[in-house]
Amino acid sequence: MLPTAALAAAAWGLAWLETGSTRGPDWLPYAFLAALLLAVVLVSGASARPHARELAALAALAGLAAWEALSISWSAVPSLARDEALLTLFYAIALLVPLLTLRTSADRLLATAAVAAVAAILAVGDGLVLRFGSDQADHFYSGRLSFPISYPNAQAAVFLIGFWPAVVLAARRGSPMVARALALAGATAIASGWLTAQSKGGIVAIAVSAALLFGLSPLRLRLLPPTLVAAALTALAYRSLTAPFRSESVADVEHAGAAILVLTAAAAFVGLVYALLDRRLELGPRTVRAAGIAALALFIAAVAAGAALFFARVYHEGWVGEKWRAFKRVPTSTTTSSHLLQLGSYRYDIWRVALHEAGRHPLAGIGSRGFGPAYLHERHSPDTAARAHSVELDALSELGVVGLVLLACALVLPFVPVVARMRGRDPAATAAFAGGSYWLVHASADWIWTVPACGLPFFLLIGAGGAGGERRELQRGAALGGAVVAVALAVVAFVPPWLSARLTDRGQIHWARRLDPLSVEPYVAEAARAPSPRSSATALEAAVRKEPRVVELRYDLGLAYVQAGKKKRARQELLEARRLDPREPRIAEALKHLPKRRVR
Repeated sequence: MLPTAALAAAAWGLAWLETGSTRGPDWLPYAFLAALLLAVVLVSGASARPHARELAALAALAGLAAWEALSISWSAVPSLARDEALLTLFYAIALLVPLLTLRTSADRLLATAAVAAVAAILAVGDGLVLRFGSDQADHFYSGRLSFPISYPNAQAAVFLIGFWPAVVLAARRGSPMVARALALAGATAIASGWLTAQSKGGIVAIAVSAALLFGLSPLRLRLLPPTLVAAALTALAYRSLTAPFRSESVADVEHAGAAILVLTAAAAFVGLVYALLDRRLELGPRTVRAAGIAALALFIAAVAAGAALFFARVYHEGWVGEKWRAFKRVPTSTTTSSHLLQLGSYRYDIWRVALHEAGRHPLAGIGSRGFGPAYLHERHSPDTAARAHSVELDALSELGVVGLVLLACALVLPFVPVVARMRGRDPAATAAFAGGSYWLVHASADWIWTVPACGLPFFLLIGAGGAGGERRELQRGAALGGAVVAVALAVVAFVPPWLSARLTDRGQIHWARRLDPLSVEPYVAEAARAPSPRSSATALEAAVRKEPRVVELRYDLGLAYVQAGKKKRARQELLEARRLDPREPRIAEALKHLPKRRVR
C-alpha cells in the first residue's frame, strides 16, 4: 500500500505546502511525481489487472480529459482548459494506483487509514498553529478558518474526506487499541476542524452520507459509538470553535486552536477506554442483529422526531418563501452565532448563470473553465466566481451533455463495487462508501473538484474501496506499455506548463512562451517588466489576442494605452472590458477618469 500512501502524503503537501492552490504550476510537480510513481508500479511486475468496470471508469476519465483538451478551441481561457484536462488525468492516476497495488483487505484498510491520517494531521496542525503560531487572525476569513487553504469550504473538505475512514478504523474491533484510540482522536480533530471552518455544504454532505451509511451498512451498530463520541465532543466545544466568527479576536482564535487540541486528546483517551471495553464485551450474532435493527429504528425515530419538532416549532405559513428569499441574497449583517446558521450566499446567481449557459450550449458547453468569464458577463452579484460551485453544473455548462455523461461514468462506475462490498461488511469499502458519498454531495454544492488537495483523497478512497479481490496479473506487455504512457504523460504534459511558469518568474520570457504557447502569463510578466508604456501595451496586446474574452486583460491593456497616450484605443479597450463585465466598478472608474487629451 506504499504507493497509495505516497499519494495520500501528496494530498497533504498540496494542502499544507501549496495551501490548496488551484494554479497549475503549484500542483503539476505532484502530478509529475504521481505519473512517475505509476510507471514504477507498472514496471515492478506485480500489478493487478483492473476489472472491466474499472477500466471503463478510467476510460471515462481519460475521455473527459480529452474532451476538456478539445474544448481549448472554444474556451475563453485555453490555458485553464488545458490545466483542467491535466487535473483530470492526475485524478485518473490517483484512481488507478490503488487498483493496481492493493491486493489484500489489510492493504485496502491501511490505504483508507492513510487518507484519514492526512486529514487528521491537517486538523491537528491547524490546532497547533492557531494556538501557538503567529498572526493567527490572518488564518481566518470572515471569522472562518482559512488555513492552510484560503477557501474555507475547501479547507473543510480536506478535513471531512477523512472523517468516515477514521470512524471505521475506530470502530473496528480487530485493530490494536492504540490504533483505535488514535482513529477516534483523528475523527474528533477532523470534526472540530470542520466546525472551525464552518462549511454549510460540509454539514449537509456529512449528514447525507451519515443517513446513507447508517441506512445501508450492516456495520451501523459498530460505527455508531465512535460517531457519537466525535460528534458529542465537537458539539461541547461549539462556542469556542465558532468564537472567531463572532469576535475575530486573536484570543478567541487561540482558544479555538486549544479546543481542537484538547478535544483530540480527550477523544484519544475515550477511544482507548472504548476499545478496552469493546474487547471485553462479547455479543452473540442474534444480539448484534437485534441491536443493529434497534439502532436503525432509533435513527429513523430520531429523524421523525426532528421532523415533528421542526413542523411544531419552526415551520409556519410562508416559511419556505422566506428561506428561498434568504437563500438568494447574502446578508449584510448577522446576529447568528456562526456562519452555519446563515442561509444566504451567491449560489443562486451562480447556478442561474450556469444553467443559462448550459441551455445556450447544450451539447459541447462553453469550453472548460469558461464559466468564470461567462459569469462576469451575466452576474447580478458582486461575486467573481471562477466555477459554478457544483461539479455537475461545471460539467454541464462548460462541457455540455457530452462532458456530463463522461463525468457521471467516471464517478458512478467505480462506485458500484464499493457499494456491493460495503453491503458485505467490508471495512475498507465502508470507509470508501461513506467518504465518497460525503465528497460527491459536497462537490455538488461547491467547487472542491478544482482543488487537487480535495479531489486526490476522494479518488484514492474509491480506488481503495474497489481494489483487491480475485484478480489476474497485468500482462507484462500491457504493464510496460502503460509505464511508457505514464512517463510520456509526465514529461510531455505535466512538465512544460510548470517549467514555463518557473521561467516566467525568472524573466526568461522567450523560453516560457515556447514551452507553453497557451499561457498568457509570459506576456503579462513581460508587460510588467517593460521599459516603456508602449512596450507594455504591445505585450498585453499579444495576451488579449490569446484570450480576448478575459476582462482583466482588456482592462490592463486599456490602462497601458492610457499610460502610452493612446486615448482612443484606451477607450475602446475599457468599453470592451465593461461589455465583458458590466458590474466591475474599476472599469467604470477608469472610463470616468479617462484623460480628455493626449497624455505625454
